[in-house]
Amino acid sequence: MARGPGLNHSPQVGQACVGLVRALRAEVGRRHVITHPDAARAYTTGYRIGSGAVLAVVRPATLVELWRAAQLCIAADTALIIQAANTGLTGGSTPCGDYDRPVVLISTLRIAAVIPIADGTEALCLAGATLTGLEEALLPHGRVPHSVIGSSCLGASVVGGICNNSGGALVSRGPAFTRHALFARVDENGRLVLINNLGLALGDDPEAVLATLDGGKIALQSIEPCNRVPCQPSYENHIRDLTAKTPARHNADSRCHFEASGSAGKVIVFAVRVKSYVAPKHTAIFLLASDDPRDLADFRVATLSTFHHLPVSAEYLHRDAATLAASHGNDVCLAVRYLGARRMPALFAVKRRIDRLLHRFGHAASERLLQVVGQIAPHPLPDSLRARTRHKHMLIVTMADDGVAEMRDHLASNPRASLAAYECTTAEGAALQRLRFATAGALVRLAAITKGAGPLVAIDCALPRNRTDWPIVLPPDLAEQVMLRADYGHFLCNVFHLDFILKPGSDAQAFETSLIRRLHDEGVMCPAEHNFGHHYSAPDNVVAFYRSLDPTNALNPGVGQTSRARNWV
Repeated sequence: MARGPGLNHSPQVGQACVGLVRALRAEVGRRHVITHPDAARAYTTGYRIGSGAVLAVVRPATLVELWRAAQLCIAADTALIIQAANTGLTGGSTPCGDYDRPVVLISTLRIAAVIPIADGTEALCLAGATLTGLEEALLPHGRVPHSVIGSSCLGASVVGGICNNSGGALVSRGPAFTRHALFARVDENGRLVLINNLGLALGDDPEAVLATLDGGKIALQSIEPCNRVPCQPSYENHIRDLTAKTPARHNADSRCHFEASGSAGKVIVFAVRVKSYVAPKHTAIFLLASDDPRDLADFRVATLSTFHHLPVSAEYLHRDAATLAASHGNDVCLAVRYLGARRMPALFAVKRRIDRLLHRFGHAASERLLQVVGQIAPHPLPDSLRARTRHKHMLIVTMADDGVAEMRDHLASNPRASLAAYECTTAEGAALQRLRFATAGALVRLAAITKGAGPLVAIDCALPRNRTDWPIVLPPDLAEQVMLRADYGHFLCNVFHLDFILKPGSDAQAFETSLIRRLHDEGVMCPAEHNFGHHYSAPDNVVAFYRSLDPTNALNPGVGQTSRARNWV
């Protein structure tokens, strides 16, 4: 647990903490500085891992308030964690373990504005802007963002994705990245310094710069041309290289580390400038299913080597993962279907309130309640699809515009008795996508509510591009420890998520360490896109990047399993 005031601190430190809380309340309002552990739990506990105590959770409403709150915390010598949506899977935006000073967590979710610029070909996203908010802002311009919601990130933030180089489902896009950000770093002398690399002429005074963005009115003459150099010049060509012995993407790739991009909370990001893409005119979803993994491997090779139009996405689901999503994620499918992804953050907030009110009645009260809702409701897939999902391996392939005809021609010209191919109706395709969205949370639900379940282990891995024997087969000494397993991922990128519930009494850390070591020996990189958080040990090049951004280790100390101490001691 992170030490709060009064926990192994001197009376002088305790008094200083009380003074800091008072100053923060004066800045952002009393109700937006949370100090009670129960009320703070929604912010201080990660989705899968990571938890700890904090001196306070601060919820500023503007960039100016965020700047002032951060200045107060740095001046008071606290460790500072900046959090947006708290949807990460590796604990990278929550406290974890012991710290040598009090910890303050600042949530940016109230600062959610999106400002389209350049006729919607770009957008400015403030610190707490969500992917769904960006989608809505771009819709009138006929544009779409770099990333879309996925099973692990309903309600996710734009800045969080960039800070973690999130990958996601879209085949041609590559990791989330920008060279244009407005951010602050703590320099070698412990001073908070604002750096404007947005490509906007906003002046030199920090609060004036931030106030302009808070106002949302950007003068056209202040917008400089965007330097759109990506971290990988052509990700589409990159993933088409089927001879490469390296993965298409992974979180240790230094090409994707630039200032805010890949920073993992080691700077305070106030805004990012991102490009948008032309929205497709129409799409079609195809379901490919087989009991032979070679069928899907051959489809991947054919697609990446011969298709003129790559799929928008090609999401893999193992049968066990699909079954689990239907049985323990049906409430998510219902919510997305009837309320839409835009309302998911509000629903998660209600869920957190339920847990807060009912925590004394047992663990995971909201999970148990929502599970009952899902069990009462009809199956998330229509009858027309349920028989088609009985195969061991499934691909949900989305094609757009001219790619739809190309996919139809390919399937007609290359029939296989062992491969079931089906073009979905609009309703069927939407149901499959909702099931995919529900996958990651379903195993978390099962682990939380199942009596006798062992620990949960989740591995995020990127296979070499030249690897065609893509299923990860556990050696007997690891396989015998597994109670339940769910595999899913982004198939054309060779990125897979392996989720396990171990048998009671299993050593999760030993299991995970052994599996990651064996995967590494095969050229597989972990993590692929969920970033290191407090789950994975960051390699030397990543640690060097973190230290260059945050020389005093004031921001998100301990991320990547690094030192939590001042000055990296």
